[in-house]
Amino acid sequence: MFAMFGAFLVALWMADRSLKAALWGAIAFFVGSGSILVDALRPPGEEWLRHVALTLHFVTVALFIQSFARRHGEDLPTAALGIAAIASLIFTPFQPLSPPSDMRLVLVQLVALAMILTVLPRATRWRDGQAIGRLVVGALAVAAISYLVRAALFLVRPDTQTSTDFFASFYNVTFHLTTAIIGFSLGLVLLVALGSDAVRRENRETAIDPLTGLGNRRRLHWAINSDESGKWNCGGVIAIDLDHFKAINDRYGHGGGDRVLVGVADALKFVFRGQRICRLGGEEFLILLPRDLNGQLPALASRALAAIEALRFERPLDNCRVSACVGTAIRQQGMSIEEVIRRADMAVYRGKNQGRGQVNSADAANDGDPPGEGALA
Repeated sequence: MFAMFGAFLVALWMADRSLKAALWGAIAFFVGSGSILVDALRPPGEEWLRHVALTLHFVTVALFIQSFARRHGEDLPTAALGIAAIASLIFTPFQPLSPPSDMRLVLVQLVALAMILTVLPRATRWRDGQAIGRLVVGALAVAAISYLVRAALFLVRPDTQTSTDFFASFYNVTFHLTTAIIGFSLGLVLLVALGSDAVRRENRETAIDPLTGLGNRRRLHWAINSDESGKWNCGGVIAIDLDHFKAINDRYGHGGGDRVLVGVADALKFVFRGQRICRLGGEEFLILLPRDLNGQLPALASRALAAIEALRFERPLDNCRVSACVGTAIRQQGMSIEEVIRRADMAVYRGKNQGRGQVNSADAANDGDPPGEGALA
């Protein structure tokens, strides 16, 4: 079973090399398989092979922790690595600190438990409100409880490794059953979590404009849905439409036009760091801002226009100058985001009719219907 999960994770990693957690998980399962094989095939009383099996077991636990940590951009806690290293040294055969044989299994379980406990507090932050995150925490908790149960069982009856009565057989069955539970739960949750990550990343990529790296219409609709579900609150909108962009394309070709769009996108990323910026096609851009920035809306719009007009390009676009019409709209009580976007669009069109290269607010005047269909068309 361990080797099977390892093979699945290798296949997942080969399909998407960015899933580093899958590679760590695969290594964990292969090392775990080696630990089980060494322990199963070693001759009775062979202490050094037993030590190898124990060390591989600690390495397996460390690799599992690393795989879950890498999924969240973190690394194995130093404490877990230290616990594993010290335990391996203590369990070295024929040295004064080596524990008595009747306590060896108890201590092995407690060492693995301690390693998992170093990451559990951090794992509670990985839940991020999603079912997958809760499954990860649950799987680590199941592994910790399994090790605790095994330690208690071997503490009550330390002679289970050598005894052949029914009671000892029950303990041995429990040992192998909990090993299977730990491996199966960790492997299944890791596969599901990484598969979910791959799907979510693919969805994110389809919501990104490949030219500029900004969000596209799909990202805009996600933001609207997030607002409607209460995950965040949109307070205002800034709409931007580049002036005479067709003339830029005609003069410099589509390659030149693309360079201009990338430059504008970079300028907007700088002005609106961390905000929801979307390119809606062609030369139209839209920024959704939280309510606590409503007071800064006019200043931010002016900064965006200044940043666009300050753009300079290398040859053959060294004489290219870019301007835009910028429209702002504040979301009033009971107003949908779609209505706010429509009002910002109308402010843009007013700027187009008044000479271009300017900022207009939908809240400063009553606008007529725009000649276009709006950003959400």
